[in-house]
Amino acid sequence: MFDAEHDEQPHDEQPQHNHVFYDEYDQQQQHFDDEHGQQHQPDEPMFPGGPYDLSVLTDYEHHIAINVWNGQERRALKVVSNGKKQDKFIDIRYHLPAQIDHWINISGLRPLRRCSLHMIDGNMISAFAERWHAETSSFHQPFGEMTITLDDVRGLLSIPCTGEFFTPPANVNEDLAIAAAVELLGVTYDEAVTETRTNRGASYSFEWLKEVFYKKLHERRYDCAARAYLLHLVGCTILADKSFTLVSAKYLFLFQDLDSCGKWAWGPAALVVLYDYLRDSTLPATKQIGGYLSLFQTWIYEHFPDICKRDMDEHISSMPQILHPTAYPHECVEGYIQWYYRISHPRMIPYVAAYAGPSYDVDAGPSHDAGPDTSCTRCHAVGGLIQQSLDLHMGGPEDEMRVLLERALYISRGGDYQ
Repeated sequence: MFDAEHDEQPHDEQPQHNHVFYDEYDQQQQHFDDEHGQQHQPDEPMFPGGPYDLSVLTDYEHHIAINVWNGQERRALKVVSNGKKQDKFIDIRYHLPAQIDHWINISGLRPLRRCSLHMIDGNMISAFAERWHAETSSFHQPFGEMTITLDDVRGLLSIPCTGEFFTPPANVNEDLAIAAAVELLGVTYDEAVTETRTNRGASYSFEWLKEVFYKKLHERRYDCAARAYLLHLVGCTILADKSFTLVSAKYLFLFQDLDSCGKWAWGPAALVVLYDYLRDSTLPATKQIGGYLSLFQTWIYEHFPDICKRDMDEHISSMPQILHPTAYPHECVEGYIQWYYRISHPRMIPYVAAYAGPSYDVDAGPSHDAGPDTSCTRCHAVGGLIQQSLDLHMGGPEDEMRVLLERALYISRGGDYQ
């Protein structure tokens, strides 16, 4: 339905491993694996910091996470918000002709006029994108998986999430883009040819659509004006690509019949496009990301309300204080945590210092500015030492020492002692 820019990567066969039972705990774990159709994995991951079991993240060897773990971090992805382009297209306070306003209402896209941010945080978007895995369609965090769902789209954008899926005409090339512009936008053949050849492909620029809109508005050809407006709207938002200035001509056919354009499932379309660009962003060579980044960033703020106050990795390290994520088997579906730590890579870099409060030195004690009550600060410092021990300890998810350290870290951050 919606195209994605990504490289096809070969899948290498994974080597077979044998395992010897060392104690009763291993035998119990093998019994658990047998019940869930899983095979016991080696004590060390194939990639440092990576999964012990590659049966789920089958493309992990091509993932940016390997580069990050090895200290080969790339620069922040290039991001653009089209919010200002939307504002410049037409003042939202401007009263459109009743017929155009009617078609906008029918489409279900009216809420998108107010949804776009003017500024996108490239560092924050990049930090989350590096944790995306297309195999599970989720972000792999230290505390489990998270993802952007249709409920999130409906709640944040208020656009329809049910309806028909759009299948564009086959082979939408320059010739078809020219013919569609003439028929559906009411421009002359020469105007359409000039536009498509300028863009070197089957696409229309945002600036050109703006010109068409006002021209057709003046001519009272309201159907053509409405199509130009709606195509510009989706091109700036839910169907945005990496060009940041163009929209594919194939999307013009979404508005061929204006009286029935509300039948499309806009919410799933937004997720399909964003998911595809997230998958593309996990390849080390990728330098920019498309999709509706205002949706992505707003979703981050909804789930991580104080993320702008601290460094990304530092914030994630302190998440148990904010979200109380599941950390032990009894807090979630049986076996999930063990499975997740086996098939994922909970940390992106070998060592991330936990937030230790203001001016606190573990050896020298708190600074004079810390005040007389330092119990909370000491608790953060202890948590930082435990976190450092966890990062240095490379045992598997079932390793008893790791389990004890994780429990101690959980308690140091305010969790209940059980």
